[in-house]
Amino acid sequence: MTQFDVGLIHRLADQMEGLAFTIKKHVNSPDELSEDIKQMTSILNSFQTLTKASENSGTHPIAKENDVR
Repeated sequence: MTQFDVGLIHRLADQMEGLAFTIKKHVNSPDELSEDIKQMTSILNSFQTLTKASENSGTHPIAKENDVR
């Protein structure tokens, strides 16, 4: 059974947050925005792949008192 990697989800979320910050503060051209969108799409695809793999294996994280196991 595949373990749902919450740590990886958190790292991907941090990357997404960083990209959003970059877009908000530093994007000055369509080319720069296009590159950031490609990275965001990649991260979203990773989220989707991890979710599907977890669903297919029947694995779901268990949250107890804000501690995900």
